[in-house]
Amino acid sequence: MSNRALLEELKSKHKATIELVTKRIKDTQNQRRNISTELRKNGAMTIEELDRATGIGAKRILLHLIAMRKNGEITEVDHRNDGYVYVLRKGK
Repeated sequence: MSNRALLEELKSKHKATIELVTKRIKDTQNQRRNISTELRKNGAMTIEELDRATGIGAKRILLHLIAMRKNGEITEVDHRNDGYVYVLRKGK
């Protein structure tokens, strides 16, 4: 394979990787926005309730909530139905 062909192949693979990463970032942002919207609309919610409302999936929601809690966006306020209850922090 020539150097030129190799360079073109690398550019193509690099572009595909950038597109994939960009899509995943946008998906993550949309999922977090959906979680925030549901919490804003319904107030305090459990992971199970958020899953039913968004369809994101409980495991994925848990990962989002961990990040959102670390970023100060949400807080745990109670416990019900074998799960913690989360709310958006004021001003978020």
